[in-house]
Amino acid sequence: MDDFTFLQGNSLADEDQLDSPKPMPRVSDLCIDDKSDSAEHGKPKVSSDTSSKFFQVAPPKVKSTEVQETATPKGSTFKQPVAIAKPVRRAKVPFEKGYSQMDWLKLTQTHPDLAGLKGSSNKRLISMDEVKQHKSEGDVWTVLKGRVYNISPYMKFHPGGEDMLMKASGKDCTALFNKYHAWVNAEFLLEKCLVGFLDVPM
Repeated sequence: MDDFTFLQGNSLADEDQLDSPKPMPRVSDLCIDDKSDSAEHGKPKVSSDTSSKFFQVAPPKVKSTEVQETATPKGSTFKQPVAIAKPVRRAKVPFEKGYSQMDWLKLTQTHPDLAGLKGSSNKRLISMDEVKQHKSEGDVWTVLKGRVYNISPYMKFHPGGEDMLMKASGKDCTALFNKYHAWVNAEFLLEKCLVGFLDVPM
């Protein structure tokens, strides 16, 4: 029979120098305090009071951003920032006293010859070469939708100013007109300024 030597040690229960270990708190006893007094957003903050068993988590900052849902080839959607452009307003020139649109309408009803026809017919055919000869201050003709107008009397009544209207002098201003005034009834507005119709070569 083999000889075994056993060493007998003191029991932990009898050892006065060791403190009994403190029990760890259970997970179910812990709770999260969702307060925003953390210095670093998005990171949990443990309360200095260990007996409270609270974790303080600050909510992350959310930036106000315009987003738009975009469809992917697989049919799912994702959101991405969208830059929204504001509409550009066309600058208007302040009216001089007595040159408002209402004043223009009154003038068309009282002036005997705004077109400067001096008794000639306003139904004659006018070539583009003749229109190009009338592009100086006080003598401005333009073509709008096939009609030839003497817009000299209307220059100071134009909401966009005389400089803008001079761009149409001696030219066909249909494209320029449609860009800014597509909704305006020009035939009514310039009825008394009509000098004829554009002669278009066949």
